[in-house]
Amino acid sequence: MRARVQWTTHAERELVIDEALGLLERVGMRFGTCQTLEALVQAGARVDRAAGVARLPRELVTRVLAQCPRDVPLAGATPADDCLLDGKGVHFVPSGSPTQTLDFETGEYRLGTLEDVRRSTIVADAMPVVDVMWPLVTATDVPGARHIFADLLAGVSWSAKHLQYDVTAMWQVEPMVRLMEILCGGLDEFRRRPRISFVCCSTSPLAVDSALLDASVAVARYGAPIVVYPMPIAGATAPVTIAGTVAMDVAEFLGVATAIGVGAPGARLILGAGTSLLDMRATTYSLAALETALMAAACVEIGHHLGVPVLAPGLSSDAKYGGFQAGFEKALKGLVVASSGADLITGGIGLLSGANIMSLPQIVMDAEVATMIRRLLADTEISAQTIMEDAMERLSFSGDYLREKETRLRVRAGEHFMPTVASRLSLEMWQKAGRDELAVAGEKVREIVAAADARGPVLPAETVAELEAVVSEAAADAEARGLA
Repeated sequence: MRARVQWTTHAERELVIDEALGLLERVGMRFGTCQTLEALVQAGARVDRAAGVARLPRELVTRVLAQCPRDVPLAGATPADDCLLDGKGVHFVPSGSPTQTLDFETGEYRLGTLEDVRRSTIVADAMPVVDVMWPLVTATDVPGARHIFADLLAGVSWSAKHLQYDVTAMWQVEPMVRLMEILCGGLDEFRRRPRISFVCCSTSPLAVDSALLDASVAVARYGAPIVVYPMPIAGATAPVTIAGTVAMDVAEFLGVATAIGVGAPGARLILGAGTSLLDMRATTYSLAALETALMAAACVEIGHHLGVPVLAPGLSSDAKYGGFQAGFEKALKGLVVASSGADLITGGIGLLSGANIMSLPQIVMDAEVATMIRRLLADTEISAQTIMEDAMERLSFSGDYLREKETRLRVRAGEHFMPTVASRLSLEMWQKAGRDELAVAGEKVREIVAAADARGPVLPAETVAELEAVVSEAAADAEARGLA
């Protein structure tokens, strides 16, 4: 027994891809004055250097994309921490790096700190359902160029899971390569088991930052996986329709993917489905509207049709605190996106207000939602053994299954999902406990952080010191040259 869901037809997927390819061929994509523009010229693109626009022939796009692997390894510190995107499972990753934190101890919204980065990494790392890490908040208290690497250092110091990150300018590439080399014990080993992957966001409609693109190409040459992440907004930077926004997302992915693939042939690319919409009543950006779930599901199926893994926002909420709205938005969108077969689901473990506010207890609550989604979509065995006909005949009318050895074995094996935040207590017992789900999650946060503080970082002190030295040197050099 397993859910079988298909959101798009073969003809619909082909139509969106055809329209996206036509858009890139007729209108093109604005790449600016990047180094990659010249590589596109050599590859056969029609380039307007003054405008920084390249029109990409269909044959070029499909040829470059065909070189990209379907299976993408996201390695952790050890093979036990690895996450392979091979189309055989749904994986969860936090995202966002907002500047704001909802402090659960004070109830106040404030700017994020390096300590928030460290604690959110510790809590997310402790959630078994979180397969890949991403800094959940930005350390606004770290001055100068060091802030560019501060979140990364906290991530690898306190978690052994794979880390996704940003590299936004060419000056960051050399120190980032050095960090990759230290973490993996050499660049050949990094290529085999990449410990860090990167995100290249396009700028809707049909553009990408030049410096970001060149830096992404540079790290892709070392084997780093790249999430090409369009973020079209329906009704604002993309057509108001679901289909039009999906086509814009696919077109921007194909455009950036072609540029990266030309500069780094065979690059490990992941399609990002960062679709959202403009709420026409509130005039605000929404990442959790129902239509964004439909957009993401379509993008997932189209990405798989193209032969690439897909990252899509699932656990998104526009709520400003961890209440009813956060629960139903995250659960509904998460289930839709997971049912489409997304390789990576992001969009908000621990995040609220789209992806603008981090909350530590929300990490714990969202992990429970993600675990429930995974259980709903997992295989459930229906066989003579699991029907337990022999037990039904033997017990007949007694109904005494609680005493059965098989009951104990099956429950321990995961036959039933057991919540750790949600309550199934009787009213009297729940009143006696005196805690709602937010209080339960907050208590778990304190326990997890205290245990990690007692244990210490997952990286050896000498490795942390070596990474710190690289960052200090790079930051000082960048500041001296006025680059950051």
